[in-house]
Formats: sequence, C-alpha cells, structure tokens
Amino acid sequence: MALKFCPKCGKKLEPDASFCDACGADLREKRETAETTPPVVSESPQKPKIAPETVIYANLLKRIIAIIFDSIIIGLIGSTFTWIFINPWYGINFFDPIRAWWFTFPFDWILGFLYHWGLETYNNGQTVGKMALNIRTVDEKTLGQATSSNYAANNIFKGSPFLILDFIIGVLKNSGDPKKRVRAMQNVSETVVIMTR
Repeated sequence: MALKFCPKCGKKLEPDASFCDACGADLREKRETAETTPPVVSESPQKPKIAPETVIYANLLKRIIAIIFDSIIIGLIGSTFTWIFINPWYGINFFDPIRAWWFTFPFDWILGFLYHWGLETYNNGQTVGKMALNIRTVDEKTLGQATSSNYAANNIFKGSPFLILDFIIGVLKNSGDPKKRVRAMQNVSETVVIMTR
C-alpha cells in the first residue's frame, strides 16, 4: 500500500514515490505502515486559548486587592528574612523607617519581582493574591500563558516604589482601554489580567 502523506513533514505524496519531494525523507521502508491521513499538526501559538468574546477583564478593585494581599505576603517574608539575617549584622532600627527603608529597598524590590515573576510564570499567571480573587495574567493575543520574559517585563517594578509611577503612566495611557490595562508595563509586556471564571 502506497503512502499518501509523508510521515516526516505531512506533505501529500505522488503515487509510488520513493522519496518526499518536500523534505527528502526515504519512503521505501514505510510502505507497510502507510498512513491514510496527514499527521496531526500542533495548534498555532497565536490561536486564542479562550474565545475572545467570552473573556471578562479584571476590574481595578480586584487587582488592587490582589496587589495588597501579595504585598502583605512579601512584607512578611522580607521582614522575617531581614530580622534573621540582616539585622544582627548591621543593627537596622526598624523604628527609624528612613534608614531601614534605604537599606532594605534593593532587597524588597528583588523579592517583590521574584515573587510575582516566579508565581505568574510557573503558576498559570497567578500569584497568591490573584488566586484568591480568581484573576490571572495572560498573553493579550492568545489569552493563554504568557512567556517568562513577558512576565518578567510585566513585574519589573513590583515590590518597588516605581510601581506607583507605572500605575500613573498606565492609567493616563490606557484611559478607556477595553482590556482594562492600568499599568504601563502591561503595554510593554503585552499582557492583560482576566477573570478565571
């Protein structure tokens, strides 16, 4: 029985072909196990995972509550780490907030970034706060999981005071946006926040 489609690239073959015209695959040994249908091609990465007409973009209130919830978690982790590892060596006085803030600022920024980036990348676009509020960050085109680099760009200012500037610029730039983006880095990272159900 002659092969109808190349088992390597899926191109339609001429009757009794010994080699594939497209990829050059040797077809002589495959005749006994001839396929009658083309191989399954994986779906295009640009095809939306969710029907765009059914998407509900997360509102501002839910997103702010999620950020507050996540900030509390990051604050607890950062404070614990600082009290255990940094305070004994440098004698930070947390009742002197200016000195303590300037000392711990880089650590808090890195911790905030890693928390948001890591969870969104490896937890289907959700931090703990987003899971609690049934929202998630996704790629704006596919409405599926965004790439790790897109999540990194989206979260670069999380955990830092620059988040306020990101928010102000985003609100001004995205006024009336149907996808309800409120941060400038969402435009840069091409991500949106949607309801999970």
